[in-house]
Amino acid sequence: MSLSNYTGKEIIKALHLLVPDLKGAVLQDKTISVWDATSAQPTDEQIVQACAEVRYDTEVKSYQQQRILEYPTIGEQLDSIYHGTLTSWKNDVKAIKDKYPKATMDATELQTRKDQALFDLRKEKYDKAVARLAQYQVAVGQTEVKETKVIGTKPVFNESTEQWENQNVTEEQVTTPAIAAVPATVDVIQGDDTTPTTIENPLITKDNQERAAAQAVVDATPQAVKDA
Repeated sequence: MSLSNYTGKEIIKALHLLVPDLKGAVLQDKTISVWDATSAQPTDEQIVQACAEVRYDTEVKSYQQQRILEYPTIGEQLDSIYHGTLTSWKNDVKAIKDKYPKATMDATELQTRKDQALFDLRKEKYDKAVARLAQYQVAVGQTEVKETKVIGTKPVFNESTEQWENQNVTEEQVTTPAIAAVPATVDVIQGDDTTPTTIENPLITKDNQERAAAQAVVDATPQAVKDA
């Protein structure tokens, strides 16, 4: 799973698991926006694997909550001991413990979950990067694309068979609209200058930076993830 599939509570627990000296962290859309610790902020890869461990640990320890729900209240237990015997009380408690046996995390299962969490995170980032690279370049623009689509049918008499037949009615429709390229440069006034300075269009700069970042993600993605 990617970070988007974990709750904020699980992510915070994972951060404390990774960084014992963590004093506090603030999440915004499941992304760390405030970090209060002397240690460096963990990577998404480290966090998602820790989240997998936190969730597995919660599942394993579910027996504790199940026992609590079935245990009689303290008053009821004391009453049972008073009116019965200590042995009968122990037997009642043991029956509940046996019903929900203590469990521990399996090392192999834990590693499998961590590996899957890392794989899912990388795949999500790869898919987003590929989608970003598929977008048109603002410096180049986008060419209009049309496709012929069937919009209905009409009856046509076939002289060879002397029968009426339905014939498709088609129409050429725009599937990708044309988008003009943005100007390569813009003139701006910087500081106290009165003479405009020509700079690269910020839209192009941003687009190039985002595309470079997306390409870096694609290049760093393991082949097994790409094949998936």
